[in-house]
Amino acid sequence: MDLLIKGGKIFTPAGFIDGCIGIKDGKIAAIGKEANVPRAERTIDVAGNLVLPGMVDLHVHFRDPGAPEKEDFTSGTSAAACGGVTTVMDMPNTVPPTVDAEALRKKKETAEGKAIVDFAICGGVGVKSIGNVLDIAKEGASAFKTFMTSRFEELFSGNDATLLDIFHQVSKTSLACLIHAEDQSIVAAQVEKLRSAGRVSPQAHTESRPEIAEVHGALKALDLAKHARARLHICHTSTPEVVEYAQVWKNKGLPVSVETCPHYLLLTDDLMAKRGAYAKVDPPLRSESSRMKIWEMFVHGQIDTLGSDHAPYTIEEKNRGETNIFDAPSGSPGVETTLPVMLDCVNRRLLSIERLVQTFSENSAKIIGLHPSKGSLQIGADADVVVVDMKKEETIKADLLHSKQKYSLFENRRCKGWPTLTIVRGTIVAENGKIAVKPGFGRFLRPG
Repeated sequence: MDLLIKGGKIFTPAGFIDGCIGIKDGKIAAIGKEANVPRAERTIDVAGNLVLPGMVDLHVHFRDPGAPEKEDFTSGTSAAACGGVTTVMDMPNTVPPTVDAEALRKKKETAEGKAIVDFAICGGVGVKSIGNVLDIAKEGASAFKTFMTSRFEELFSGNDATLLDIFHQVSKTSLACLIHAEDQSIVAAQVEKLRSAGRVSPQAHTESRPEIAEVHGALKALDLAKHARARLHICHTSTPEVVEYAQVWKNKGLPVSVETCPHYLLLTDDLMAKRGAYAKVDPPLRSESSRMKIWEMFVHGQIDTLGSDHAPYTIEEKNRGETNIFDAPSGSPGVETTLPVMLDCVNRRLLSIERLVQTFSENSAKIIGLHPSKGSLQIGADADVVVVDMKKEETIKADLLHSKQKYSLFENRRCKGWPTLTIVRGTIVAENGKIAVKPGFGRFLRPG
């Protein structure tokens, strides 16, 4: 063996076992008692800590290429590695948008020289790029994304007829179609109404994107995807009613999955009054009653995946919202803090570790065709491992995080349970918050 991880509680498909993982040529070659596993060139004793499959974050915006001052693949994947995330999928709204084969190829080349962890790329599709879907898939996209609201016309899904056409085209690839499901007409009308009334305080952002905009958008997407027989993945769901409707379609046999984010599970809209534009995300944070319902749905298996929606903007861009919240962009860093805030919930017995791994590793890998190579600790899988110390307590401080943008929705949150060692394909990439490999170690992943 090249590496032996011993002394931990290993999360396997059959449950936790006490034993060792033997790694050879970047793959898991043995799992069992130490006496039954061959010797290795290097042995790491993790002293009773949890040994989990590396997390798989399907929803990150690393802004590269086009806006590396906000984030790039080195800083973004460094944050991922220190947060226990071994695989990421980058979204298409970069500059240029990833809406043709050449743009995907250039993003891949950019990332290959910078990435710390393994990465997949989500292709984009909108009113101007429907004809490129098959070429993007051949280039290696792991999924497609379209937006019901977008400043990129190439990614905007347009009217119902266009969205139906998008679903038909994506269904030919057998890849999932991710959707930002907020109805454009409702949001635009609300924003105009609030602006005209001079209501531009932080709380106005929440009112501008009401739950009905998300529900109506999701309903249309579900119905059209069913007709087109497309695989639908509803991103960053904040509204319980969306989850309820998605369950109805699941029961009808539609291959639909639902994602939520830690901020919708743990934070509420009162943070807008305290943090202003730094708490501005789309969809917005919701009421405590909606948060509690989303949490219960997550715990009980009605939500399929957890994603960070890591979406940093510069301090200067965020500060535009000081006098008018609509002048600031929506988004916040999150890939490094997702696992710690959720491990804290496990420690508080609000969530099982099994459910966390299922949503933030196993299911995510399955949706983009990477399981069991990713998202699983079993023989033959990539040796992507995160070691977690469930007794370690730290306070989230944005200045100590690895994103280029030093702010966090979870600033000053005390968390018990932290990733201490992250391994990708048998190589340590991060240890106790420090990167251990050079940029370019991460590999591009194709589905299957």
